[in-house]
Parts: sequence; C-alpha cells; structure tokens
Amino acid sequence: MCGILFGIHPSDIQGRPMPDAYASTWSELQLLNARRGPSAQDVHQLTVSNVNAHDAACDLTFYGAVLHLRGDTVARQPHVSTAGNILLWNGEIFDGIAVDHHQNDGQVLMSLLESISEVHSGTPSDADHTNAFLEIMSKIEGPYAFVYYHATSQRLFFGRDCLGRRSLLWHKEKQGEHGLELPFLLTSVGYSSFRSDLMPLDEVPADGIYCMSLKTGTNEKTLSHFPWIPSSAVVDRLSYNISLGMPLPFGKVNDTLPTPDQLPEPFPEDLKFNSAHPEVVPKMTKDMEQAVADMIEVLGDSVRRRVQDIPRTGLIHDARVGILFSGGLDCLCLAALADRFLPEGEAIDLLNVGFENPRSEKAKAAEEALALKRLKKQQQISQKKGSNSSNSSQGSNTTSVETPVTVSSSKFNVPDRMTGYESLAELRRIAPNRHWNFVEVNIPFEEATAQRYEILERIAPLETVMDLSIAMAFWFASRGIGHIKDAEGKISPYTSQAKVLLSGLGADEQLGGYSRHKDHFEAASWKGLIHELQLDLDRISTRNLGRDDRIISDHGKEARYPFLSTNVVRFLSNLPVHLKVDLRYPRGVGEKILLRNVARALGFERASTHWKRAVQFGARTAKMTESGRSEIGQQVVDRRAAE
Repeated sequence: MCGILFGIHPSDIQGRPMPDAYASTWSELQLLNARRGPSAQDVHQLTVSNVNAHDAACDLTFYGAVLHLRGDTVARQPHVSTAGNILLWNGEIFDGIAVDHHQNDGQVLMSLLESISEVHSGTPSDADHTNAFLEIMSKIEGPYAFVYYHATSQRLFFGRDCLGRRSLLWHKEKQGEHGLELPFLLTSVGYSSFRSDLMPLDEVPADGIYCMSLKTGTNEKTLSHFPWIPSSAVVDRLSYNISLGMPLPFGKVNDTLPTPDQLPEPFPEDLKFNSAHPEVVPKMTKDMEQAVADMIEVLGDSVRRRVQDIPRTGLIHDARVGILFSGGLDCLCLAALADRFLPEGEAIDLLNVGFENPRSEKAKAAEEALALKRLKKQQQISQKKGSNSSNSSQGSNTTSVETPVTVSSSKFNVPDRMTGYESLAELRRIAPNRHWNFVEVNIPFEEATAQRYEILERIAPLETVMDLSIAMAFWFASRGIGHIKDAEGKISPYTSQAKVLLSGLGADEQLGGYSRHKDHFEAASWKGLIHELQLDLDRISTRNLGRDDRIISDHGKEARYPFLSTNVVRFLSNLPVHLKVDLRYPRGVGEKILLRNVARALGFERASTHWKRAVQFGARTAKMTESGRSEIGQQVVDRRAAE
C-alpha cells in the first residue's frame, strides 16, 4: 500500500510561476500521502514540451510514499525506466500476473509495461500500445490505483480497479473547448471541502481507465476514457477494441429464479420464530453442500493470497495480520481461514473497538434506576405480605432493604464487544494452538471528540453523518492502541503492529445481509431480491471503499478485503440466489445462509446465528450526544460540531 501523488501545471520556464493555491495544495497533499507510506518517499519531476517552439510546456511531478508489504526489500517510488516511462502504483497483485514472493509487484508491473512499450515504440498509431496496456491492466486480480506516464506518446494513464478498492482523488479544472484546463492533480488522500484555501478534490470514478494526452499545444489537455464493460460484450478477451473498453472480471448476478423442488422445506409451523435458534437450521441440500465446499475453497484461497508473504519486521510471535473484529459472521470466518495459512506460532490481532457513548450511558442508567425502583417496590410489597398484622408492623417499615444491583462492568461493553467475547471463545475452541490477541480498543468520549475533525478530513470528499460515524470506528480500530488480557485476566497495554488488516466488507452486499434485502424480498419475492443484489454489486465502488482506504491507511496500515477478490465475486455472482440467501427464514437464519453454513462447517455453532449489526451501532459511534439524536445519516456533517 502506498500514497501516490501526481501534479501537472503550466511550466514556469515560460515566465509563469506556479499558482499559490497549487503550491500550498501540493505541500499539504505530500504530507498527507507520506502518512500512508512510512517506509520510503521519493519524488520525480520533468518538463514536457512539444516539437514546435510555440507549443505550451508543462511540468509533471510524481511523488510516491511506500508501505513495504511485498518483496524482500523496499522498492522506492516512483518507478522510472531508462526510456522515461514513470509509474506510481498503489495496489496489490494477488493473481492474474505472476509475482514471486521475493518480488515487488510494482516493479513486476513496470517491467511488463516496459516490454509492451518497446514492442510498440515504432508503430505510427498509439492504438496498439493502448490495447496492450489495457490487456495487462485487466489481468490484475487485486486492488489498485495507479498513474502511468508513457514518454513516447506523451500520454498519462490513471485509474482504479473495477471495485474501487483503493482511493484516488482528482482536482480538474473546467473542461474547455479543447479539453481540461491545467493545473491537474491526482492523489490517494485529500482533505475536507471546508479547506477553502486549498484546491477542491473529488473521487475518480472506478469506472475504467482514463488517458490524458499531453501532446496538445495549449494548456488544455484532452481526456479519454476506457470503461469497464460486461465481459459478455467482449467476444475475445485477448483481442481488445479500445472503443469498447476492458471486460469486467465477473458477470452479472445470476438471475435464475429458484423452482420449488430446489428449495428446502420451510420450518414447520410449531418452529416458526422471529430470530435464530442455534439448534434449528434449514436442511442442507446436495447443491448447498457443494456450494459450501466451493465457498470455503475460493474464499480460503482469497485469504491465503492476502496473508502470505507479508514481510516480517518484528519477532516471530508478533502479529503481521490483524482483523477488524466485531465478532460477527464475516470476520469470524476470515479469522478461521487465516489461521489455516499463517505459521502456528504467530499471533493474529483481533481489533475490537468500543466507544463511550454518553447518550447511551445516560439511557442505560435511567433504565437501571427504573429497574431498581421497581425491584425495591416489589420487595417492600413482599415484606408487607409476609409480615404479621401486629403492633410491630410499624417497626418493620423502618427496616432497611439492601438490593443487589447488576450493572455493566464497563462503559465500553458495547454490542460488538459482547459479540466479540462470545466469538473469541468459539475461535479459541476450534483453533486452540493459535495465539489470538483480542485487542480491546476503548475510546473515551473526550478522545473521540478531539479526533472528530481530523477524521472528517480523512474521509473527504465524503462528509455525511453516517460516513463520519463509520469512519470513526475504523480509524480508531486500525490505529490498534488498546489492551489485551492474558489467561488469568491480567490486563496489559497493547499496540498492534500488524500492517495488514482483513475486513469482511463485501459479504453483506453479495449475500443479502442487509434489512433492505428482506424488504425487497417481501415486496417482490426472489426477483426483487436479485435486483437489489445486482444494484449493490453495481454501486459498491462508489459507496465506501475509497473512504475506508483513506481512513485505515492514515495509520500506515493496509485494508484487504477477501470477500471482494474478483474470484470470490465471480463465484458468488454465478451462484443461484437461493444458495446465497433464503429470506423465507427468520433473521439470523436466512440472510447470508451460505456463509452461515460455511461457519458451521468451520466449527462455529453459536456464531453462525449472528446477524448484521452496522458498525456505527455495534461500536456506538452513532448519535453520541443528545443533540445528535436528530441527525440523519445522509446529511452533511455540521462543520462547527466537527471542530
């Protein structure tokens, strides 16, 4: 994982100094990107001019900050070839292109790009090079954002992977008659729109690869786009038509409706209930048994590729991998699979975050006070009934009554903490030889408030109340500062050194884990459910992946999403809908039914019945004050409240 930053502006050799706003923006972005890549930082600059003396020249600046996670040694960025080609790479190649575990994937990619540059260097048209370039990029399985300058054609390519798993923001001026006006910026991370002194930024859509030609003799540069298209639209995957774009590595959601004979019988009437019972599960069909086995294989391979070959920087027993661990179904399955592919003596950090929520604590205290009052009244009534009707009854009224009160042991025992404890016990039962560091990340209200504005800066350009509450949980969890308990219950301070964090994001979108999936099923049966699953897959790149990448990488950590491996997405897209989700069953049974069966196959019984709880409610970052009760998730955060 890296921080990449690119800028282009009219060259000062023509007597035009760099604009003040551009200079201050670049300085700020360089500092922010350095936080993503603490291992090494470097910069490369060049001036591009054209043949004719009157053509406008422009200055290009490439900056790379590296977090060393691949290869034996740190590979500094930007990658610059002898031919003058330049690559900024923020990504991971897990499949599609062979990368030995001793190699750095950015260097491997650069070598491939150099080979096609040499082959097509003498062609009169840029089309052949573009076709070859798009072919290489479409082979990559893994998250990425990149910037690539091809010197011979004076073209700049940039973009994000088809699922948008890595952040990339841009500043582009209005598009004039001849193209985009300069200056132009690309960056992994930005700042809030509240910063009126800096140039505004927006997310680059994860809808294809963009190409800017620098050949034009003006300060306006043409911008073309090669979109991701359904793979069915490309007849020959190895023969690209650049007017079409690149084929998606997965197809549409299987829209075949299940027939009655494919569905197991629903629960008998006497077993109908509104929530899960661990001892009552739907009958497994042969198709479901095969789907479970296949899911364990494909998801396991995705986890393996994401946890193997991470460079070791500490002692043998130190954790290289952490898991954003709510105790829910998704992260628990990832933990069990990660256990299969990491050395037995190595720890895995389970990062579980809980926030002090004054509003929730106040409501809980009021409930406990009311319960205590009722209990005292009941005991007084019982005493009166049990006493004799005598002159001594007056004395009995003065007898003091001691009532034991059961209160929460900690203000940080949020729902995800309690689920985490429960799931940890099951995890230790099925994997007793693994050292599981259950890291309790406890965030007092004052600390959450103090970091609120900084977190708002990191999630930009997304700035809604819901974005902020989710980002707060991920920012503090990925920071990894908390404590752990040993077998005797002794508490010790602990800071996670794991640079790779696994996340279960993508499971709910593909396996029907949200309540709205239930709503669509009830409204339009299987057809409505399939439509909503397809919509989730189509918009996943625009929702929260860029935000989460910016938040987690702020601590020099990298998020990896095994459920969003394109191999997993392809497998789940092809699978008939009833094998993924069956919403005829109650909550905790029917949603994500495939993953629940996977969990049972991995040895989890109790945890297989857990249902979806949004992170902002599980960690209690939502509506932390009375004034926040009226906040709506999609409204923009009040700047004054954030400060």
